[in-house]
Amino acid sequence: MTCRRCGEILNANANFCWSCGAPQHDPSSPETVALPVVSSAETLNLRGHHAPSAPHLDEVVIVGGSGDDRYELVKEVSSVGRHGESDLLLDDVSVSRHHAVFTRTASGRVTLRDLNSLNGTYVNGARVEETVLRSADEIQIGKFKLVYWQAAS
Repeated sequence: MTCRRCGEILNANANFCWSCGAPQHDPSSPETVALPVVSSAETLNLRGHHAPSAPHLDEVVIVGGSGDDRYELVKEVSSVGRHGESDLLLDDVSVSRHHAVFTRTASGRVTLRDLNSLNGTYVNGARVEETVLRSADEIQIGKFKLVYWQAAS
């Protein structure tokens, strides 16, 4: 399979071009759909899921499936990927083995960095290499939608 935009050779299952980031799927397909950006945690309602009440630690919530799975970011660096030893295991072929990392900075902020994954990492609908996360940011990694919640101060 080749990229619709730049002609780069791609994996047959790629949703996005690893070279230029162009989507490789039918835009009307429900497989990779970005949810709207929400300005505050109080108004967020993703399929009936609301902001956790005052989390004690920064956490990531995987939205959908049988319920919300929560992962607390307790380590300085937390790995995300399909590899069995990932801190946050996302088991699907749309996720690279070593896809991304959450890192806590010296100032206490949490960043998300893509590790040159095939399908990319998206925050609030925009492809990112590395970004500082804010509470209620929506993250898309492969087919998974996650929401980052900052710990209550």
